[in-house]
Amino acid sequence: MATHDNQDKQDMNMRSIIVAVFLLIVAVGFITIDGDDDTLEADDASGVEVASVPSLTAHDIDRSLDYSLDQVGRTKLAPEVFLSSLDVDLNRIKDVNEKKETFFKVMLPIIAQQNDRIRAERNTIVDDPADTPRSLYEKYDVEFGDVDALLKRVDVIPASLVLATAALESGWGSSRFARKGNNFFGMRTYDEGVPGIAPKNAEGFRVIKYKSISHSVRYYMLNINTHSAYKKLRTARAKTRDSGKPPNGLALTNYLTAYSEIPEEYGKLLRDIIKTNNLARFDGVRVDS
Repeated sequence: MATHDNQDKQDMNMRSIIVAVFLLIVAVGFITIDGDDDTLEADDASGVEVASVPSLTAHDIDRSLDYSLDQVGRTKLAPEVFLSSLDVDLNRIKDVNEKKETFFKVMLPIIAQQNDRIRAERNTIVDDPADTPRSLYEKYDVEFGDVDALLKRVDVIPASLVLATAALESGWGSSRFARKGNNFFGMRTYDEGVPGIAPKNAEGFRVIKYKSISHSVRYYMLNINTHSAYKKLRTARAKTRDSGKPPNGLALTNYLTAYSEIPEEYGKLLRDIIKTNNLARFDGVRVDS
């Protein structure tokens, strides 16, 4: 009997060890999925994919993302696809090209929509300069009545430039700021009254939290069109207009050095994204409404 009892105890101990190991594996799995690793930041993006999370396609995010980027490039018309947020990690899309195309499909119609709004404002000024609403002067921080200065600011930001900046600043949509705060451009705030997200590796500021992706794009464009740091960009854009040509995203990358803490490299990084992904074809795109 004593031999039997010892064997039973050994069996029970072995079962306990197996159960304990299983529970440990499960616990680690939950930590990996639900922890901070699933909210990558642009300044701290490891790109490590959680093996237990299923792969993703554009169709899984929204069926309307099935449209063709090539067709948009040819027709210069983007569909009315306006996602309010992107709360999934695009790193779950295994194919790199598919991931980038999905990112462009999410962002491009929104960028076109915001540029359409700017075009409408510009047309209001051009059609009747003397009757330009005071609200436009206030919005673009221009002295009332200075039409030339206003037109210099009220102009589109080429889609290629916006797409490249968004990709670079948000880690192709995978950053915590983009996914949790709809901030695809790293826009910061030092005002405690403005909703924001604290970065993990810096202090003294927060990254602004926007209501939607559209709000993020709108305020990025307004920042480029009003901030003194981008005066040279606006001057270069106006010269291009005066020559009878539309604004060129690739050329304007030379004037965004103030946007980054790596000014010597920033323009080159943007140009590489624009060229590699043929983003110039999207300059001038409007919403097909």
